Amino acid sequence: MGKRKQPTKAVKKQKTDWTESLLEVWIGLFVAFYLLFPGFRGYRGISAAKTWSFYILMLLLLAVGVWHFVRDLRRGALRPLRLSQMAALAFWTFTLFSAVFSQTEKGNALLDGTAHEAALTLSLYVLLFLVVSRWGVPTERLFRVLFWAAAAFCVLCLLQALGGNPFGLYPGNLNYYDGYNVKYSGGFAGTIGNVDFVSVFLALVTPMLALHSLGQRPKQAWPCWLLAAACLAIAVWIHVLCGLMGLALGGVICLVVLCPARRRKWVLLVLGALALCGVVVLRNCDLPVSFLHELHEILNGRILDSYGTGRFYIWRQMLERVPDRLLFGVGPDMARYSGLAPFIRMTPKTVEVSLSGYETSVWLLLPGFKTAQVTDAHCYPLHILYCQGLPALLSWLSLVGLTLIHWVKARADRAVRLLGGGLVCFLCAMLFCPSSIIVMPFAWLSMALIEAKAGDRDA
Repeated sequence: MGKRKQPTKAVKKQKTDWTESLLEVWIGLFVAFYLLFPGFRGYRGISAAKTWSFYILMLLLLAVGVWHFVRDLRRGALRPLRLSQMAALAFWTFTLFSAVFSQTEKGNALLDGTAHEAALTLSLYVLLFLVVSRWGVPTERLFRVLFWAAAAFCVLCLLQALGGNPFGLYPGNLNYYDGYNVKYSGGFAGTIGNVDFVSVFLALVTPMLALHSLGQRPKQAWPCWLLAAACLAIAVWIHVLCGLMGLALGGVICLVVLCPARRRKWVLLVLGALALCGVVVLRNCDLPVSFLHELHEILNGRILDSYGTGRFYIWRQMLERVPDRLLFGVGPDMARYSGLAPFIRMTPKTVEVSLSGYETSVWLLLPGFKTAQVTDAHCYPLHILYCQGLPALLSWLSLVGLTLIHWVKARADRAVRLLGGGLVCFLCAMLFCPSSIIVMPFAWLSMALIEAKAGDRDA
């Protein structure tokens, strides 16, 4: 007789610890609530509402982070800091130095009521990155939360495009089309407000939706494609070039990185040929579109301060002053108090004249003229350089560079692929857009989730 078979012991299932999902719950809450909560005073109070809701959410995240830290400490499972986390801490350190050594006459670089990205807010960005990059996981459930939150956002924008005023976000009986100096200044849409910020958020989320569906059957992929198309349509409707340029430039980078290696050289050749043809056409043809006309003039060596709706003027002013405060800048988000000359934007209902030269700037203001205080560089790397100094900029660039390297290395992973694609388009858009507490946390969250995946691979 053969040897008697021993009965197998039943394997006990490990009880799932609900506290393991705390951070995932927080991320889902952040994505849905922070995106869709507009406050209670409409667009007039949306910046303050977003700021305070962000602070409250970050208090919750701090509690979650402390719990995870204590748990790992008791288990002896603490990991050493990764290079990206060190870069984030260096950015935070130099930001605090910048705030301490700030010499602006007004404002408080540590905490200012009107500067929503002073040192406190930037410190919370770093906290978000450190906690999520250490203990976060980009799950499919979180993508579903993003999907439905973005869908709700798009439905609201659609109703506004049809002339409606859902939730009374516009004052009185006004709507989207009353903006742009028709009945009120500026343009506002969705639950974000300023259309500049809406455009960069769409530059972040549209590629995520599109890239999630790569490799899926049409039956599975069509909801993401439909919502990505809706986001793109909204970006075209609000017609803010920084978001559209971010999608275009970031899309090219994604195409090069994500295409199969055997086809990459052909893709680069085609893109190079198209870029060369575009430069030749724009240099020799003055097309009747303001943006293309400015490109034509730049390529022919004629550059005016008014180009880029005044961005060239702002960039020149800041670059001229950078050497004076190279180490620590003027203080986090203290550009508004640094003595920059006012910025005047052309509007359909006013005639505006600027007498500005490269040595001095003298603005001729007639009755009805409106000046705008320069509060941001409209180029995020330059904004960091001017406000927080060169060491802070190099730290931030190191963090971004390390994150993108991890994206390229782990691009086969769906979560990393879509997060990196959205981040690249967002960063390209931020080369031309002002920074805001309303949208920047989403970029820090994306970087953190990419780093969380990298940390899991290295563990």
